[in-house]
Amino acid sequence: MPSSSETRAPPRHHTRLGQVACGLALLVTLIGGALALRARATQPRREAELSGLRLRLVRAVWLHEPTDHGDAAALPALPGAPTQGQRRLAVELTVFNPRGLPVDFAPQELLLTEATTGAVWRPSTGGSAAHTLRPAESLSVTLGFDVPPTPALLRLEWARGTERAALLSTRRPRSPNAEPPGWPRRVEELPPGNASAGSDLFHGRLACTSCHGNPAEPQGPRIGPALGDFARVGATRVAGLSAAQYAYESLLDPGAFIAPECAGQTPCARPSTMPLYGETLSPQEMADLISYLVTPRTRE
Repeated sequence: MPSSSETRAPPRHHTRLGQVACGLALLVTLIGGALALRARATQPRREAELSGLRLRLVRAVWLHEPTDHGDAAALPALPGAPTQGQRRLAVELTVFNPRGLPVDFAPQELLLTEATTGAVWRPSTGGSAAHTLRPAESLSVTLGFDVPPTPALLRLEWARGTERAALLSTRRPRSPNAEPPGWPRRVEELPPGNASAGSDLFHGRLACTSCHGNPAEPQGPRIGPALGDFARVGATRVAGLSAAQYAYESLLDPGAFIAPECAGQTPCARPSTMPLYGETLSPQEMADLISYLVTPRTRE
């Protein structure tokens, strides 16, 4: 008989159960990791490298329609303009060849997809012919996507062969003839804002940095007014308006007040080229974005 000091071996079925549990735990970990990597790969990012080319999304903006500013009459379509009922997403890109050999790039590699129906739009302006980029050569490209009315989320993607990268998520602005949302008069009537969610909108889906730069880097590149000290400066723009109210009214009507100074201490463009965010944001998103703008700035 074994002595009391000897360790009794565990039953064989307990060993098997332990091995099965460890195997299941490892499988769950691997599946979770794979899903996390897949989710990260599908998140929009403004820069990507596919099949030997690097692409950077410089700017994406929905262009105004004549009726956006109150014109009731249907104006004749100009050559190259979107057809009646469509809205154009203008996209500026830079493409760079880091390789030691020439590489081809075609504007038709960019596509706009609708998440719910799977509809796809190719560039309607900007050309379709392929370009051959020599080693270390950079190419600037401006494309336009004409989109019919849809409330669905849209994704700007870059596809080369079997590789694909998401560059931007956006929504088509409401039609000028659609019933406008009932925006309150005072910013205080919006839901409580979340500055972190507003930062995600500013730096992500809305691509505000393409014009205003990073508010935490006041000396960084930009073409529009600086927003790094908006909590203070915004309160001085219009007498009687707080910085939050000024931001709110400017987002609803960008032409109501034009900032006096843009990049390089030059006057800002008239009319404003800023999109009509009252058509694309929910009240909660509006509150989040304003909360981010009026939060005292730290380096991000």
